[in-house]
Amino acid sequence: MRIRQLECFRALMIHGTMTRAAELLGVSQPAISSTIATLEHETGLTLFVRRGGRLQPTAEAHLFYAEATRALEAVEKTLQIAQDIRSGKRGHLAVAAYASISINLLPRLLAQFSQDRPGLKVKVTTHGSRHVQELMTRQQFDIAIAELPLDYPSSHLEIFSYECKCMLPIDHPLTTLDVITPADLDGTPFVTLFKGDPIYQQLATAFSSYGASWNVVAETEFFSTACQLVESGCGVGIVDPVVSLPFTSKLVLKPFAPTIKYEIALLSPTHEEPSKLALEFIDVLRENLKPVPPA
Repeated sequence: MRIRQLECFRALMIHGTMTRAAELLGVSQPAISSTIATLEHETGLTLFVRRGGRLQPTAEAHLFYAEATRALEAVEKTLQIAQDIRSGKRGHLAVAAYASISINLLPRLLAQFSQDRPGLKVKVTTHGSRHVQELMTRQQFDIAIAELPLDYPSSHLEIFSYECKCMLPIDHPLTTLDVITPADLDGTPFVTLFKGDPIYQQLATAFSSYGASWNVVAETEFFSTACQLVESGCGVGIVDPVVSLPFTSKLVLKPFAPTIKYEIALLSPTHEEPSKLALEFIDVLRENLKPVPPA
């Protein structure tokens, strides 16, 4: 039994004549007649009889019609699902990311991405960057976002590099400066990422090169936390200008010299091709993670 046979049968049941069924399906009337005859032969059912020159469906035809309709609806639904998958409107998207980007930027982008994709199911997992790398190595996610440095194949890693800004409370006296250096922050209470983080190491080198006293009063794992500490008056700090931007609305950001680099990467699986959905969302991430050009 073929789908075309069921389509012909349904058209004939609905419209009553082979002529009309043939017009709707774009085939000849003999083709409809032959298809129905074959269907009757294969099922062993008499589906139509002629009375007064017109085709009349039998009782068996009415019973069979209900089942044929359900079968065709299932096929049509499956075809629509295939179309949605092909067009990137349906599927699963699993993203693993470190905390700062998972708190604000990633949920906002995923919400926008899902608006035109009602069949999309999203899974977001938040971990430290090292754990994110391990998850991707085990092929558990479509996309991952992690801070560098990472030991991950370069062919499956796309790097975004930023020049960090100095963040200050809005009433801090140094907000009048165009560029802030370690000399300007000599002895000033400072909030930084944990010792051992590349940012910490770069800052230590910068303050040493200027002969300035680096007065670290708080260490934290994430820029988002550092922003809250600075906003609360704990000190000043350094922050990336893109990923952490949503956390700096009540702070003043100033260029910092020497340059303090912050780098993150998009990771994709190493042993399988990304889905169409994953590729489309990677394009969204690229657009939103681009470094902001200098004013």
